[in-house]
Amino acid sequence: MNPLFLIDIAGLLLFLMYAVHQTVSALRPRPRPPVAERGVTLTFLIPAMNEEAVIAATLQNLRSTVPEARVMVIDDASADATAAIVEQYSRTDPMIALLRRVAPEAQENKGRALNWAVARLMQAPWLAGQDLSQHVVVVLDADGRVSSDFAPQVRGAFQNPDVMAAQGWMRFRPVEVKDGGVRGLISKMLIFQQDLETFIVGHIQRLRASGGVASLTGNGQCMRLSYLSHQLGQGKTPWPDVLLEDFGSVMEIVLDNPRHRVALLPAHIMQQGILDPRAFVKQRARWTQGALQCLPYLTRLWKSGASPITRLDFTYFILSPWLNIVLIVSIASQLLRRVFGWQGLLLPEWMGVILTVVPLMIQLNWAVRFRNEKGLSWWSLPYALISLPVYGAALLCSLPLAYSNYLRRQNTWFKGTRYVEQEPTPTPHISSRPHHTAPHTSDQPQRSLSSGD
Repeated sequence: MNPLFLIDIAGLLLFLMYAVHQTVSALRPRPRPPVAERGVTLTFLIPAMNEEAVIAATLQNLRSTVPEARVMVIDDASADATAAIVEQYSRTDPMIALLRRVAPEAQENKGRALNWAVARLMQAPWLAGQDLSQHVVVVLDADGRVSSDFAPQVRGAFQNPDVMAAQGWMRFRPVEVKDGGVRGLISKMLIFQQDLETFIVGHIQRLRASGGVASLTGNGQCMRLSYLSHQLGQGKTPWPDVLLEDFGSVMEIVLDNPRHRVALLPAHIMQQGILDPRAFVKQRARWTQGALQCLPYLTRLWKSGASPITRLDFTYFILSPWLNIVLIVSIASQLLRRVFGWQGLLLPEWMGVILTVVPLMIQLNWAVRFRNEKGLSWWSLPYALISLPVYGAALLCSLPLAYSNYLRRQNTWFKGTRYVEQEPTPTPHISSRPHHTAPHTSDQPQRSLSSGD
């Protein structure tokens, strides 16, 4: 059989899956999560490596919005003033603690350091005799900011004893791009499209949550401490050793017990976006490679008692990088088809119109919703469509790098560079709470974590 015919049939099936997935996600209603002013105790874990540009503002944000929570910063052998800044805050605020990672055990990946930090947390004297099911760990990147509605939504979600984890709605803060010319324009398009993408992901999360399990997407993920203790007690790592450890961790939750639930929180978790196209390609290559590494989960997922929605959606996510190979082959074959007159699947003209118009209508739908949410001008709609090819080109460039790294087993952890924003002058918060010292340590940690972009 003509291989081009098979490629085109596979492409049509992928198009159909994409259209259905996007349409169903767009139709899901906005979640109305339970909220509670009292309930589980929160401990924030902040992976940090060379985060002096942002860490002070993040600590200030947490102490003002969630003053009752503990904050533990995991310094991953930073070469800058990150540790010194955190120590300054911890000296006057007993709710802030510094965990030190040292070379050569430092600066490898986020999952290993989180596993290490949770193991240290379990040794904290203030947890002795506590009901661990009433404690929740919140993972926040060093540039993360939470809003005042985040903690009440976390407490509300964890009132359900089956909820083992929850995920906030990760979004990107607006930033003033200082570069001019083409470089500056590309940076503006990248940051615009990154926030638009997370807006879309938030709606896809609504579809996932309808099956009882939202995905964990990084910044603002929450886990019940009793679950983490259970995993460590069984010799398992809550965050598996893959480059997409957040998705790997939700897979571990699903496979541990089909009753486990992962709640979706509509509260925004704001973070910095990537402005440099090369850095963006490296970041997305890591994400794609991490998804490739999750392929072994597939068999266990379908043998589990997870809901059909969870199994179908997570299968689609895991297989997406592999299915993208079909897209790459199809694009690469177009020139050869023209040169040699090769033909694949012959489609009527009306089908070609549909294949062109439907993706544009899907993107326009998201752009209109995004514009309404952000209160942007109507000029944002053509801007969204014009900047989409730039964003798509960057994503496409990341795929060969991801496949190459995966085949060569080059598990390179890419960490983006933070930039200084217009933030308040750092002033340590002085807590009136009693001083329970969290474990400051630098003794023989396992392999490390760096902050996860």
